Amino acid sequence: MRYLISILFACWQSIWRRWKGTASDEHWYNAKWVKVVCNIILTYSVLFLLDYHWLQSLIATACFQFLFWTQAIGGALDIGRDYPPSEETIKRYKKKFWNKWCEFIVPEKAWYGYFYDFLWMFFRYELPAVLVALILWNPFFLLAGLTSALSYAIAWALYEKKGIDPSYAEYGSGFFAGLLLTL
Repeated sequence: MRYLISILFACWQSIWRRWKGTASDEHWYNAKWVKVVCNIILTYSVLFLLDYHWLQSLIATACFQFLFWTQAIGGALDIGRDYPPSEETIKRYKKKFWNKWCEFIVPEKAWYGYFYDFLWMFFRYELPAVLVALILWNPFFLLAGLTSALSYAIAWALYEKKGIDPSYAEYGSGFFAGLLLTL
């Protein structure tokens, strides 16, 4: 039963992540707050159903929603395609503290390129994933940062090779996050 719930929740997260990524506010159901409330209710319910304590489920849901999902991806979204980035984009990179880690690891000539953006995206998702994994005592969720960064890297590669819309990365990112959260 747990695996069925995990697969269904992963499918929900996949669809929800893409829905969240759309920017239309024409209808009430596309408002950001509606999307967030829907995900909070379902995430909390699933975690509670999977026998996590109600408080543990509540804290993990809040961290999952407001740290893992709601933080902006910023300039790294294109995984190095916008090179060199504009000054405005560089300011967006530098707003996050993990940007210093990327600058330390990646040689300056390669800043804002493919590996830099991949690493930036990894830290952006992995840091909240570590917190959620510790709250739920779920080692599988430690892979969420890597799978999210890989989803975007693969989607952009497919866009360049086959012309496939890179926004499909949101489906992969959502699916793996949902699956790993509930395993």
